[in-house]
Amino acid sequence: MRYQYLDDRLRQAFDDAGLDREQRALLQGVLRALDPDAHLGEHVAGLNSAVLAVTRARTALESHAAEDQPRWNLLRRIITTSLACMDAARPAYVHGGATKLAEARKVLKDVDAAIVADGQRLDPQVTAAAAAKLDPEALEKAAKEWIAPLWNGVGLPLRTRMIAEIAVVVAMHGRDGRQLRTDLLRWLKKPGDLAEVLWPREQRHVVAFVVRGARVLRHLDELLPDVRQEPLHRNRLPKDDFLKDAVTGSSVLVRVPVEAADVHTAARRGRRILSEVLDQYAAGERLTELTIAPVWQVSAPGGRVTRGTEHQRTVGNAYPLTAYWPAELRSAMRVANLARQVDAPMASAGLAWSALEATGLDPSKIAWLAKACALQMLRQHLVSLHVVVTNHDTELRKPLDEHVPTTGVKHHLKSVDAWLEVLIVHNRPDERLDAAQKAITALAESEGGLVQDLAELWRARLADSKVLAGWLREQEDTAAALLEWLYVTRNLAFHAGRFASPADTLTAHGGQAVADLTLEFLGNWRTVERQRSRQETSAVEIYRRLAQRQDQLVARLKRAGSVRRLSVEDISGPDEKWWSRGKS
Repeated sequence: MRYQYLDDRLRQAFDDAGLDREQRALLQGVLRALDPDAHLGEHVAGLNSAVLAVTRARTALESHAAEDQPRWNLLRRIITTSLACMDAARPAYVHGGATKLAEARKVLKDVDAAIVADGQRLDPQVTAAAAAKLDPEALEKAAKEWIAPLWNGVGLPLRTRMIAEIAVVVAMHGRDGRQLRTDLLRWLKKPGDLAEVLWPREQRHVVAFVVRGARVLRHLDELLPDVRQEPLHRNRLPKDDFLKDAVTGSSVLVRVPVEAADVHTAARRGRRILSEVLDQYAAGERLTELTIAPVWQVSAPGGRVTRGTEHQRTVGNAYPLTAYWPAELRSAMRVANLARQVDAPMASAGLAWSALEATGLDPSKIAWLAKACALQMLRQHLVSLHVVVTNHDTELRKPLDEHVPTTGVKHHLKSVDAWLEVLIVHNRPDERLDAAQKAITALAESEGGLVQDLAELWRARLADSKVLAGWLREQEDTAAALLEWLYVTRNLAFHAGRFASPADTLTAHGGQAVADLTLEFLGNWRTVERQRSRQETSAVEIYRRLAQRQDQLVARLKRAGSVRRLSVEDISGPDEKWWSRGKS
């Protein structure tokens, strides 16, 4: 089920534990960021983070010093975008780590100055020395100390920034969101040190997988000395054995020991280790297809056995991106689909970049796409807010539903602008609008925690057009940093042969998410053009036009003083209606 951080069981656990609004917001905020179904602006891979920015910068500097990849000009873009993310995250570090963040910022500014002075003659010793001075672990340590102030109460919007940084540190520690939710439910019954739940020490787990396509993997003990294997025969398995459906033809059971903070992370890491060693056998047996069955079994340190399968979402009705074949997007859709199917994070991230490249994107146009993504993310955030505010169907919803029509059993918005209308401040709202606005307040207060935070945050952003303009610029900067890093990752994976990198699982998820987001607005743009029998606009031209639109919108918001004319219904579509709401 989606939105597990809002389900009845968790709400009841919060009530039973007597958690206040700020405490609920902290736990729900971390769980939402680790939800694999969260969209780009909500998932941990797409959040602005100083920890992630410094981690990327250090990796880029180390790589440049060792193998001149990324090249000096791309390295500078990584430093520039990292500094933008660090500056945006700086307010969160008022509760600890400000000095360490300032030190990291000075290191990057010094490297930037060296690049400006030396260009392609940049001395690798300079980047090696800078990498050695950067210490993202110090920022992680500082963020872990924020639990106490957040638990006791930190005001908005600072609380949101701090929770985002903590979520990144939790993810980089190797925590699975579903497992964390289970552990938090257990913790709420007998609270202790919350940090031990968010960042438990890693322990040895043994993960069992079924490899199909071979009965024995020769020399496996030499490639992975601690791994054990045993042949599997379908007709010799007990009828109730969980492997029964996994064994097809020649198969072998492989047990992989891994260090992990929880069971699901152990299963994911074990699959990655096994996938990488199977590359050896795929190369040695070119006519044999070796695959890992989706089922797994993990033996924890205490002897407890957990079984599961790879997480897969299903839907009742699946819809295509467009109801026809858009020629220019076919390659991008193919590669984006392949990126989702690849286990190796570096390869997946590289393919995600290739999917964007297939639309005509090149590094010089990253700034255009980042601006386009910011527009689409504005729309996504507002739609998501409606979903979480109306998550529980109660009598409180009725006045809102009368003003903001929805369709279907999932209450999808018929008009995002109608929803926007009730979120903004009106000097003299009519009776119907006033009732809808009071319903939002009542629904948010009833839900409490993260939902109440989000409702207040967005009302505040929409009450001050300059604040909304700043938010759009931050989304642009965050998207640009992700896109630049995605390009670096592609080069490291496909050119330098790198198969692992710090936080590469986050890069892979972020790459897939930005590719999906891009195809979403390109598909919508093409659909509208086809309905109107217009000639198709190239993807690169769409990026250019949306980038220009975002710049115009930000400029308008900075001087307008109000968002009363803002329209987000088709903000990333072919029509220039972004400032048309309320026109007669």
